[in-house]
Amino acid sequence: MEKQNRIPNRLIKAGSPYLKQHAYNPVDWFEWGEEAWQKAQQENKLVLVSIGYSACHWCHVMEHESFEDEATAEIMNRFFVCIKVDREERPDVDQVYMDACQLITGRGGWPLNMFCLPDGRPVHGGTYFPRESWQQVLLQLQSLWQSDPDKANEYAAQLVEGLHQMELVESPQGKKFSREDIHTLYEKMREQFDWKEGGANRSPKFPLPNQYEFLLNYHLSTGNREALEFCHLSLLKMANGGIYDQIGGGFARYSTDPYWFAPHFEKMLYDNAQLISLYSRAFGLSGAWVYEKVVRETLQFCFDELALPEGAFMSALDADSEGMEGRYYVWTDAEMREALGEDYDFACRVWHCKPEGNWEHGYNILHFRLAPAEWVKEMDMPADAWFAQLERCRSKLAAVRSSRTKPGLDDKVITSWNGLMLSALADAGFYLKESAWTDRAVQLADFILNGCRNGEGLFRIWKEGQGQINAFLEDYAAVIQGLIRLSETSGQNRFYHEALRLLEYVEKYFYDEKRGIFFVSSSEDEPLIVRKTDLNDDVISSPNAIIAQAMVKLGYVFTDAGRIAKGYRMLDAVRGQMEKFPGWYTCWANTALMEAFGAVQLEVCGPQAGTTIGALRKQLPTSMVLAWSSDGSLVPVLETKGQASETIYLCRDQLCLEPVHTAAQALEVLEDLYGLENQ
Repeated sequence: MEKQNRIPNRLIKAGSPYLKQHAYNPVDWFEWGEEAWQKAQQENKLVLVSIGYSACHWCHVMEHESFEDEATAEIMNRFFVCIKVDREERPDVDQVYMDACQLITGRGGWPLNMFCLPDGRPVHGGTYFPRESWQQVLLQLQSLWQSDPDKANEYAAQLVEGLHQMELVESPQGKKFSREDIHTLYEKMREQFDWKEGGANRSPKFPLPNQYEFLLNYHLSTGNREALEFCHLSLLKMANGGIYDQIGGGFARYSTDPYWFAPHFEKMLYDNAQLISLYSRAFGLSGAWVYEKVVRETLQFCFDELALPEGAFMSALDADSEGMEGRYYVWTDAEMREALGEDYDFACRVWHCKPEGNWEHGYNILHFRLAPAEWVKEMDMPADAWFAQLERCRSKLAAVRSSRTKPGLDDKVITSWNGLMLSALADAGFYLKESAWTDRAVQLADFILNGCRNGEGLFRIWKEGQGQINAFLEDYAAVIQGLIRLSETSGQNRFYHEALRLLEYVEKYFYDEKRGIFFVSSSEDEPLIVRKTDLNDDVISSPNAIIAQAMVKLGYVFTDAGRIAKGYRMLDAVRGQMEKFPGWYTCWANTALMEAFGAVQLEVCGPQAGTTIGALRKQLPTSMVLAWSSDGSLVPVLETKGQASETIYLCRDQLCLEPVHTAAQALEVLEDLYGLENQ
């Protein structure tokens, strides 16, 4: 049935593009809120909480199979109160019920479908269900609720107890990380390395930027070459794989195989922002042209497809178009022949395309079987000629692709993802020496601090000129991190002050004094059945891990020993789990580096401070504390230093060495401070 012939449900008034996608379902959807829960209590019905996001392929599949089906909707409407949630708007709700799903099924993902009692406690759930299975689950749960509500309540009590158990934090060990501890973490982490394809030795493969950032920091702190080599392998494999859009730039969310080949084709701001930062830093360290290419193309993708005139960035492009996952990005042999003409043979060879297709249903995903430099050698072509022909092929395919139906755009602005983009612009501007990108970072920072302001705090969502939903810990963490990166890059210390202001807000409304860590949501927000924390580093780093490092950095910048101690106390709270599963605590590991090697501070004064920082920073770990000024604005750590002459102060744990006056001298001192082992 066409949408225009259907009666819209109440989601037609929702602000979320994901919720609006379901506005013409025959399901009587509610948004998350008091109205739905009151109805469930009044009518004594179970509640379905169905969670997804706009770019999710399997969310679309389940909608088409079940939520658009009249017979299935009739069962849902008769027996359940149905709530649809955009996980990107409400990560707090998503985390509670995702943890419940993990307890029930041992796995998670989206769509997430959780059945709850009228008081919100979960009783059963899972991810994607085919239509027949979904109908069976609906009827079985309704039967249980009618015939044996005590059993349903027993299940719910057990699940809630399990959720509370997940929130327990091990007792602090009260022991500092040593250099040997850091080496042990690395050795355990490397057990999961895939030395053939890069990344973790498993499938599917997700880019995990915080892991590679730690490897770079570990290399720069210890001299370990293996860590650097594995990082380079992983970055090159991702850049050459199908997970990277070889025509338009930008990364898909993950690959479904162990080869970075076939992605789920959704393109998210948060992935691309973090990878821009990572590839920028890798370029600064190595000078490799492929990293610069990835940064420029991925930034251009973000500017072209996601940027708003106000300076902010929208959220995501869908996986699907024309009713098919990835249709916008893949090619049949006939399409390639018609588009490429005389360049067909060259393009098919270098992008490993086949007449019968290299993917499913006769389609080809463009990817490099060999790295470009290897192709130049194998094809025995001058490098300039090879790259010129490749660019000609890209241009031809891009022209054809521009006439295709584009994937759907989720146009909401998410504060945390824009905080990650703030870091990306600051890092790219610095490492690639593009002042225009630094200017874009300043514009974005000002947008967040003004357009997303919610009293003393922030909003989670901005859309069409309006802020919506109180920000969560991940929003504050990403913005604080972005402001610190921008201060380090630009020397505009007003952003350090703004970062401190937001950190003070977080300490006031999110801090758990008893455990020394932070909750996901503010004490001012509506209570859920469990008040969650978020400690594991995943594709996006734990907001607690980001806050811990910010605590330490800002503690040094603002000469606040209490705040430094508070940051290290957070690290102590996760030490036990970190030692068992270091691959899921790599953002935390960057703070552990600071504790083990001493928090090294680089403070530069004088009119050439920016030039000196530029010469030094690319060779320094991001755990370094940087302070300098480009505009005369100062932070406490600089106020006692003279600003007239070129002077470089190097300190460790607030103990400063004799000042030096050149970048070369500073590098010598840094080698001594870190005690590089040149492994």
